[in-house]
Amino acid sequence: MIGSHVRAFRCRACGYCCYRNKVWDSYLELDEVTFEKITNEGMDDIKSNIITSQNQVRQLKCTGNQCSFLNKNNLCDINLQYGYEYLPDACKTYPRIIGLSTRGIEASLIFVCREAIKTIISQNKITFSDEKIKGLIHPNIYHYELSSTDEYDIQRIKQYFEFLPRAINGLQNRCLSLKKRLLILGEESLRMSEYTETINFSEPSLKDSLGILHEIIISRTYEADNDYTEQYIDSLRKIRSIIDDKTFSLAAFKNTKETFIGREYDQYAYILENYLVNFMTTNIYFFNGSAFGYIMLMILLSSIQLFMAGYAAFYRRTLDEEIIILAIQNVDTAFFGHINWFSNKITDIIKQHGLSTSTKMAVVLGQVL
Repeated sequence: MIGSHVRAFRCRACGYCCYRNKVWDSYLELDEVTFEKITNEGMDDIKSNIITSQNQVRQLKCTGNQCSFLNKNNLCDINLQYGYEYLPDACKTYPRIIGLSTRGIEASLIFVCREAIKTIISQNKITFSDEKIKGLIHPNIYHYELSSTDEYDIQRIKQYFEFLPRAINGLQNRCLSLKKRLLILGEESLRMSEYTETINFSEPSLKDSLGILHEIIISRTYEADNDYTEQYIDSLRKIRSIIDDKTFSLAAFKNTKETFIGREYDQYAYILENYLVNFMTTNIYFFNGSAFGYIMLMILLSSIQLFMAGYAAFYRRTLDEEIIILAIQNVDTAFFGHINWFSNKITDIIKQHGLSTSTKMAVVLGQVL
């Protein structure tokens, strides 16, 4: 199942994806199959530029924070001189997430890449097809599998594949407001998690829900000061200036949102809808559980809305596509770019508040923001 936005993606050689940071080693990670191919064929000029990181990840060497094979035109010398098949899996697929399942190839996008974000800046709904992407080499080991011979797993996979199109259709139902669609998805997600208590979404307080979002964003933006490029760090500092501990409150945020993005928000809701649909196709719902997936989804969406309002406030301009692209790119860079950190944060929230309450808090967050 491959979305129309994935098929529409084209690399514009911006060079952004060929940069390393101290946390996300997998940007330039070298898989075992490609490493053996390079070694066995005696490609010493490539092999001499392979290192092992502090996190024990084998990766392409960088010059500064830039891949040593990226030339002055932002083109890859490995690809130009030797061919696509000699690229690491991470480079072959990025910014795509590619996996194998019982129904074929699964693909989605990660929006650290600006060109990937541009594929969802469209009022057209994302559509899906099983047709293969021409010219895309399948990764060697850089994939996950939704297939099993275990009877329990087979039933889970079947249930998940029945749930996924319903969830996507629900998110694309533009007869309902985006908030209403998210509420319905929250209810379905909690049911999918095999939670059996009566669902009541009125219990968690707005203060507690907002507190979770605030803690995650603040901790991530401060930890990111030594990651990525100076331009990215500067963008995060702008957000911190809006939501620091002394000034951040629900009332202050709602005022900022209403002032800077309130009137234009509905006009651009289709972009957030497309973002949500893409998230569903990452299969995080399957591998981490539907309640976990929903919590992650709502934190990402709420963060994007917060960043949208923050950038609009900082630049003193109304909401437009460029602000939305900047917000999505920086949120996905901060969180998907540090997925282990992000997943652990959500796990901690669930441990602290319980699965049911955590999911309800995520729903409340969506209804407020």
